[in-house]
Amino acid sequence: MKGWRLWTKLLIFFVVLFAVLLVFSPTFVDRYFGVAKNESAAVASLRKINALESQYAAEHPDKGFACELPLLRSNEKRVDPYDPIAALLAGEWSGFKFAVVGCAPDADGIVTHYGVTAVPTNPGRTGIRVFCTDQSGKLFYEETSASQCAAMRHGLPD
Repeated sequence: MKGWRLWTKLLIFFVVLFAVLLVFSPTFVDRYFGVAKNESAAVASLRKINALESQYAAEHPDKGFACELPLLRSNEKRVDPYDPIAALLAGEWSGFKFAVVGCAPDADGIVTHYGVTAVPTNPGRTGIRVFCTDQSGKLFYEETSASQCAAMRHGLPD
């Protein structure tokens, strides 16, 4: 019976030690939880960009999709001085750099295809994976580069 008490006390000690290290180690928290938060924000941002692209194309049938992120900005005035959409459309948000790629008008002058990439600004710290999307609205990821993301098309679950 005494042996079980010793093992129980050791187990409790290591659980408490791990919890203390987790709480007081910002690099551990940033490294493992910050990356997930940033990657989640990047995916949500790509979904927002897809919605804005669809809205833009509906409002501009003679032009199609926008080939520049700032064009997706709404004309309505915002009261909030910290506008996350403005930051996103400026090209950088939550540790990722966003860019429109593979976007050009067809012979009629209408843009029918676009791609958007989200690349970590500091790979390994702000994000591990590269994310991308296109006019289909589907999201993809790759662990190497933006060009590989579009080519390999590893899909994210909806």
